[in-house]
Amino acid sequence: MISNSIMKNLKKGNSYGLILTIPALLGIAIFIALPLVRSILLSFNSLYLLEGMDSGKYIGFKNYVKFFNDPNLFLFLKNTIIWVFGSVFGPGILGMILGLLLNRRIKARPLWRGLALIPWVMPPVVVGMIWRWILDGQWGILNRLLQQIHIIDKPILWLADTSYVMLSIVQVAIWKFFPFWFVNILAGLQVIPQEMYEAAIIDGASSFNVFTKITLPQLRPILFVLVLLQTIWSFNEFTIIWVLTQGGPGNTSMTLAPLVYVNSFKYYRMGYGASIGVVIMIITMIFTAIYLKREKINS
Repeated sequence: MISNSIMKNLKKGNSYGLILTIPALLGIAIFIALPLVRSILLSFNSLYLLEGMDSGKYIGFKNYVKFFNDPNLFLFLKNTIIWVFGSVFGPGILGMILGLLLNRRIKARPLWRGLALIPWVMPPVVVGMIWRWILDGQWGILNRLLQQIHIIDKPILWLADTSYVMLSIVQVAIWKFFPFWFVNILAGLQVIPQEMYEAAIIDGASSFNVFTKITLPQLRPILFVLVLLQTIWSFNEFTIIWVLTQGGPGNTSMTLAPLVYVNSFKYYRMGYGASIGVVIMIITMIFTAIYLKREKINS
């Protein structure tokens, strides 16, 4: 009798649980699943907005063939790799340095920790506009500062010179994303047992050995997840690049995410833009699968 009563209560609880998840499931279906399916179907279509929303027709994999045969494809991929690599490992290195520094007992430590979070909480559009002014070739404060301390003789067109543009936008990404790394690394440092450091010091280990043999191994799970998440976000990052350069000059800073926007809403080739978006989705899904597998192993 007791077991039957428990089973009935469990079934009733499961029913209530399913009912309560209906709003969330509807939201996922409307705002995620339907647009996703629509985008995939659109990628097999020749829709050109200037000819009307009903002008498209099924063309199979022609959009994908066109994309992979694009003469600028190597440039787009190279820019994307440089952008992703720089916006992942640049913030990671800076976040590690600040995490190690602000984990020590220094004066006004809470203040410095709070100030380090400012770039992360600023909207990407605002970040792009601020750095666009700082890096301006004519009026930018960076050129003015470098000239005053005699590092450069004449202004540098940071966002217009093909030799500097990728370096410039990656630098902005480092400034924007390092607080995310800093906070997580700092949290990881604070749970490492101090006894491990004390034993290493007693054994005469150098600071380098302590870092490589204790700190890094203890932070490895956190760093692995941070690398995966930042890689996924960087592949999809559009705002900062678009506000700073719009992929220019020419295509020298064009990555895959802005390329979707350009083809879809500047050249009105919705089908072709959707196919590029699907390629980005497949790439990010690979990293997402790695992340989920890692989480499953850890749980």
